[in-house]
Amino acid sequence: MTELTPENVNTVDRSCPLCEADNQTAATLRYSHPDWRLKACRYCSFVYIENAPVYETLSSEMPWETTSQVEENRREATRGYEYKLSKTTRWRLHLLPRKQFAELLRRHAEPGNVIDLGCGDGNQLRNLYAGYIPHGVEVSENLCREANTRFQADGGYAVHAPSLEGLQKFNDQFFTAATLRSYLEHELQPAAILHELRRVLKPGGVVIIKVPNYGSLNRRLLGRDWCGFRFPEHLNYFTPATLRSMGEAAGFQVSFGLTYKLPTSDNMYAVMSRPI
Repeated sequence: MTELTPENVNTVDRSCPLCEADNQTAATLRYSHPDWRLKACRYCSFVYIENAPVYETLSSEMPWETTSQVEENRREATRGYEYKLSKTTRWRLHLLPRKQFAELLRRHAEPGNVIDLGCGDGNQLRNLYAGYIPHGVEVSENLCREANTRFQADGGYAVHAPSLEGLQKFNDQFFTAATLRSYLEHELQPAAILHELRRVLKPGGVVIIKVPNYGSLNRRLLGRDWCGFRFPEHLNYFTPATLRSMGEAAGFQVSFGLTYKLPTSDNMYAVMSRPI
């Protein structure tokens, strides 16, 4: 796969995805890639890529199954021994049990229809507890086909579309829960997605989110070598504060569990609830 640059893909300049402030007022960060401008909003502090690839690029040129390998190769080439050492000591990441989405759904959501945005091949919603029916939206045609086969076996289905367009195909209050695992950082319109999720969720329904934590100590220590930087696939860089702000602006009540936003972790989890 050829490295993506603004010269070989279509891009769109964005205002701040959180407060919609003009990007001309945003500061360009030192973490920026030569081809991709990383901005920090002067008003709400949200961090985002300003010149973002459009959805057609995400579907045809940037499917997860190819970009993940490109990123693996880039890190090994640029970080050398440090990256190899990191891979051989990955046991440190399992000192606390990994959060499984089936268990998170059982803990936070009522049984019913569940929607997974950026569902990939559907593997994330495997082995759900009884009563939870998987659905998904996926921009990669090949992965969506695999997810649809899996979901249909359990009474649901997957939609091939950009997420906002896919969500609009579902009726109001159709779902009891939504899962956004390593998804919202890729989304061109994250605030619009949360607003649309509120529409398709029943009162009391929840959105369970996992995103990289831009506020983590690792990002502060590693700088440009932080694993959360993926240019240009990661369009949005959340801290606990900006994730809460975006959720509350969409009408959700936002909470973090005791271990959901540890400063030593590269990732964080949030539960956004639609008020009853």
